[in-house]
Amino acid sequence: MCDAATLCRFFTPFKILFNSLTILSTNKLIFTSIFLLTTLPLSTLLIYQSIFTQQLTIQIRHLEALAHFASTQFEARHVWHESRDDAIFLIRIKALFSFPAYFISLIATLSAVHSSLSATSHGITPTVNSTINSFKPNIMRLFVTSIFVYAILFAFSSLPLFLTALTGSHLVVLVIGSGIEVYLMAVLSVGLVVSVAEERFGWDAIKTGSGLMEGNRFCGLVLSGLFVWVSSLIRSRMIGKLMDGEDSSMSFEDKLVIIVCYGFVILWSYVIMSVYYYECRKRHPIKEPHLQLDDDDQENQLSVL
Repeated sequence: MCDAATLCRFFTPFKILFNSLTILSTNKLIFTSIFLLTTLPLSTLLIYQSIFTQQLTIQIRHLEALAHFASTQFEARHVWHESRDDAIFLIRIKALFSFPAYFISLIATLSAVHSSLSATSHGITPTVNSTINSFKPNIMRLFVTSIFVYAILFAFSSLPLFLTALTGSHLVVLVIGSGIEVYLMAVLSVGLVVSVAEERFGWDAIKTGSGLMEGNRFCGLVLSGLFVWVSSLIRSRMIGKLMDGEDSSMSFEDKLVIIVCYGFVILWSYVIMSVYYYECRKRHPIKEPHLQLDDDDQENQLSVL
């Protein structure tokens, strides 16, 4: 019995991946529209943000290191001023890309999650009109939840540096921190799906998402880790070429392939987490106490009738 349950849990991620691909293949029109209008532009913004900021980030680090080895205080001050100007310029570039990317990601998340849940839980073929109609009742809940998500990720981002300074072991902190980050992304992703599927938002949606993962957390960890791994491979290929100074030699076709692949991975991740939410919700169905009437209540209602 235990072996059967363990085997079932082992194959659950593969089942979810297969179901997500089935949803994409059977609803080509709506998901192609979502891809072309949201995740492809989002991927373009994120990739080109990496292109424009990577070299500048390297230059800032080089100037900071150079300032420490400056022979005079005047030279060090001059290098620090140059580094500060580059850092301000870097912040402006990131803001230029980040704000439109954030709003596009909200639209992409809502569209993909709503369409996936319509096809999965309701057996309804999602359409462009039904997706557009879902914006008004759901967008504010998703917006509030996304603020909580970014706040949690921002708070977590400084934790590895603090633990490294405290323990002095960079490798151990990197391994443990990576595992926690992948799990945290799984919980937060389910929380975003909850804010679209249910009347919950903010911390309540994230807490509900974490509760839904009970008994199926390993599957969520595997799916989240898969997305992080694939997206890291795509982005590292681009960053690796930037580090080697090959960006100017990259053809338009090479950049287009990277952007399209990354855009599809983003869209697929939305569908995967929606299917994962549906599987978790089946294990933990919503209780509706107002429908659970005892015999006395039923008799009273019949007597009134």
